[in-house]
Order: sequence, then structure tokens, then C-alpha cells
Amino acid sequence: MKVLHTQTTALLERLFCLERSGRYTDALVELKDIWEDTETLPDVEEQEARAAAEIFLRCGALIGFHGHNEQISHSQEQSKNLLTEARRRFLEIKDIEKIAECENYLALAYWRTGELVEAETWVGEAFSHNLPASSRVTLYSCIIKCLILLSHKRYKEIVSNLKILENCFLDFGDDCMKGDFHNHLGIAYQELHNTSGARKNFEMARYYHHKSRHQIYLGTVENNLAQLYKSENKFARAHEAIDSATRIFRHIKDHTREGFSLDTKAQIYFAEKRYNEALKTAEKAIDILAGSENKAYLVETYSTKAKTLIYLDDFPAATFCLFEAVKIAQSHISEEAAKDLVKEFENALQEKNSSVIKEIFSEKESFEEKLELVLPPSLSHYSDIQGIWIKNNHLEKIGLRKDSLAVAASEEIKPGELAAIVETASGAVSCGFYDAAFGIVCLEGTNCDPQLFNEKDIQILGKIIGVCNTGKSPDGKFIVEPVKV
Repeated sequence: MKVLHTQTTALLERLFCLERSGRYTDALVELKDIWEDTETLPDVEEQEARAAAEIFLRCGALIGFHGHNEQISHSQEQSKNLLTEARRRFLEIKDIEKIAECENYLALAYWRTGELVEAETWVGEAFSHNLPASSRVTLYSCIIKCLILLSHKRYKEIVSNLKILENCFLDFGDDCMKGDFHNHLGIAYQELHNTSGARKNFEMARYYHHKSRHQIYLGTVENNLAQLYKSENKFARAHEAIDSATRIFRHIKDHTREGFSLDTKAQIYFAEKRYNEALKTAEKAIDILAGSENKAYLVETYSTKAKTLIYLDDFPAATFCLFEAVKIAQSHISEEAAKDLVKEFENALQEKNSSVIKEIFSEKESFEEKLELVLPPSLSHYSDIQGIWIKNNHLEKIGLRKDSLAVAASEEIKPGELAAIVETASGAVSCGFYDAAFGIVCLEGTNCDPQLFNEKDIQILGKIIGVCNTGKSPDGKFIVEPVKV
């Protein structure tokens, strides 16, 4: 005997309302009669085809939201499986709007795990059905697209997309949808330095999320307001807003966003130059986010910690922290995200030094054309060598004085050895103690901050084996001495 259609319809309507107010645990309780064990599939044997597909859709959506907040392992994979089954069932009955809705939630599940290419593919599928602009599904596709664009820092595109659909959002969206619209527009405006536009939209987002009673999204708006106040150096208001966000997330047990809010708190301390407090808060955030499937949040917090360590003059720890972030980004997000982390790290180093790092070394010299050398017996076995004029005293402590000639051999470089590299684009040459990991090359001196390079942007000239400091022999040849490290 089939379950009464009216009973199922009422259940599905309750589930959607609970989802749109962020009450995911309550929604899962409502499902206990047909989905008591969330590790298994929901029982839809007695359901009609459309209702069964809708149950799979609601279960997939809810476990995705709930698992993200509660940091439940493999919850996004489970969400994807349920949503894929829901989509298959809707394909059989040719319900285009529901197919697109499944694709929206699939995009969201992939976004949560940092798989941005897959997320963009699925939201593109949802848009491809050409549903009316006023459709709830189309509006939600736009919101999910904004999340992906935020990850790529494509802020102008966010503004353009939202403005095109502004009237549809305000005329046809529910309170939660309107709050999402204003929140994402506010974030984009803030990143584009339109402070007044950001503030106006965040205030509207807070208003609508109060009406929607969606505590999670209300806390998110408070987090974004804290970032805005930080950018204006209104630190007391920034702390007030972020503390409000953290209280909300702790109360509803949204551990993932609690960790993310603590990262914002650390950034505020950093802006105040309260670096020790920033470090402690970032470490708390990392401890919480380490259990989350949202690797983008974890990477951002590692970046905050790395920058803080730079200002605490702990470069080895900062570099290790950067490498951890790059490793996670490469494994779970994208190569582009990993490169962005390195650029941000380099910018933090430059800002800390209060001046642009000067090129330390000058041009290469061809021995065949210009130089003749006298090599000591210990170096005579090297054949493929070249010279580099030292234009700085940053390696003076180990005998490479300014205006001396360093000698580099074409050898494999091991971590900790002296190396010379050349930047492919500019031809600028740099030397220092070599280290490399995750596509990043680090050259460190003895009395200045290290330099970082993308491995793809440089060519390694060789290992520095000697230096000409004692002048020339009677016949005019340069006398080379081994470098003592």
C-alpha cells in the first residue's frame, strides 16, 4: 500500500522549511521513520516515484548541511551519492526543475570539500536547463555560483551576476534567499573597496536573516561585518561582531563556522598588531577546522597563522605553516589556490620589511669568454661551472663578500646547500641556502629575510662551490677558494 500522498507532501514541505531556517538536526529527526540510520539509504519502498525522488533529494541536501556543520567524516560523499540517486530518479520522470535542484546541491557538496572545478561544472549544469529567472532553483544556482566565484576572488563577476537578477531575488525570493543575495553582494563590494555598499548590504542581510530565523547565516553576516569593521580600523566594533558570530555558532554547534569565526578574530588581532593573541587564536581555529571537510577554511586559517609568524620573526615556523597550507590546497582545492598562498606569503614578507626586497645578485659571467680561473685541487673535478658577481653583503659571513665572484657548478642541489638561481622572466640572479617543497623554492641568507620563488618561474644555475676573494694570480687568472659553510 502506497503512503498517502498528503502525508508525504506535508513531510517534504516541513523538511524544506527546516532546511531554509538552518534547523538541520530537527529536519533529520522528522525523517527518523524512513531514515533512522543515516549510514543507509532512506526507506522509500512504499512511496510514489516522485515522492521517493524528493525524499532522496531532501536527505542528500540535509546530510550535506548537517555533516558540514558537525564535521561528520564522509558526509559530503554521502550527500553526493544521495543527490545523484535523486537526480537519476527525476531524470526518469523528466522533472527538469528538480533535476536542476539536485545539481545545485551537488555543486554545494563539491564546494564544501574544495573541489571547485566539479562544483562549477554542476552549477553550470543547473543553469543549462534555462529555467525562468524567477525560479527558486535559478536564484539558488546564482547563490552557489557566488560561493565558487568568491573562492576564485572574481568579485566583479559576482556583482554583475547578482545585479542582473536583483529584481527576481527581491520579488520572488524568500527571506533566506534575500539575505543570501545581500550578504554575497556585501562581500563582493567589500573586496572591491566599496565600503558604503558593503555596509548597506550586510545590514540588509542581517535584517532578512533575522526574519528567516536562520541562525547560521545570521552568524555569517556578523562575521562579514567584523571583517568590514576591521578594514575601517574600528576594532572594538569588529570584536563585538565576531564575538557575536562565535556565540551563535557555538550555541547551534556549528563547529566548522566556529573555527572560521576564530580565524576572523585572529585577523582582527593581527590588524591591531596584537600578534601573540592572533597566533593563539589562529591555532585554536586550526584545531577546530582540522576535523572539517571544508579545506578552504582550514587553508585560509593556516595562511593567517603563517603571516602572524612572519611578524613574530619566526620564519622557520612560518615557512612550515605555509608548506602545510600549500600541501592541503594542492591536494584538495587547486594549483591556483596554492600559488595564491605563496604570493600572499611573499607580500606579507615585503610588507613586514617596509620596502621592496632588492635584487641581491647581478648578472652571470661566461668563463669561456671573459674569465680564467685557478681552481684548487678540491674543486678541480668540476667542469661545468659559471660565475656570479655578488652585489650584496647578505652572505658575507660565509665568505661571499660584496663585489666578489662566486663560482657555481652544475650539480644537483640538496636542502641546506648554497645555490644560485635565475628568474626566467627577468634574468635576475639570486643566491642563498637552498630549500624546496610543494613547488616553492626558498633561498635564505645569513642576515636578511629569505626569498621565495615558484619552482616553475626559475632555473637553477648550480651549487656554489667557491669564491674569488684573494685577487688574481701573476698571470691574471682569478684564484678560487672553496666556500666554507
